[in-house]
Amino acid sequence: MKNLNGSEVCSLKDSGNDPSTWRSSASVARWCDGLLHIIGCAPREVTEKVDLLLQFCAEQQVSPERLINECYCGPNRMAQRAFYLNAVRFTKMNLVVQSFLVHNGINVFGELVCMPDTMKRLIEDQGDQWGLSRS
Repeated sequence: MKNLNGSEVCSLKDSGNDPSTWRSSASVARWCDGLLHIIGCAPREVTEKVDLLLQFCAEQQVSPERLINECYCGPNRMAQRAFYLNAVRFTKMNLVVQSFLVHNGINVFGELVCMPDTMKRLIEDQGDQWGLSRS
């Protein structure tokens, strides 16, 4: 599969089995940029999150790039997402792996995400901060 620029988007080739190169992969860099500039994490917190992600990848014997590719591409992508999310579910790496996937375009919430249809339901589902008037 190719993106609009003609470059490969969906390659199931592993970008490398050497964990020392994983920290500088494109998917990790994209995630770190989001954590720093969108979420507002401190650099030390980003480093700690990357360490947890790389620990998960090492345990699963999969590079961050392959993790993204397996969850994004091919006929088994939903099964792969479920496999990895189940593997991390009750660990300290759970939110870290979910965040990594989300920042790399993977919907960890399933194929259909339902949004509340009224302000009242939005407040009930998401909290009182959604009810504050915006000036």
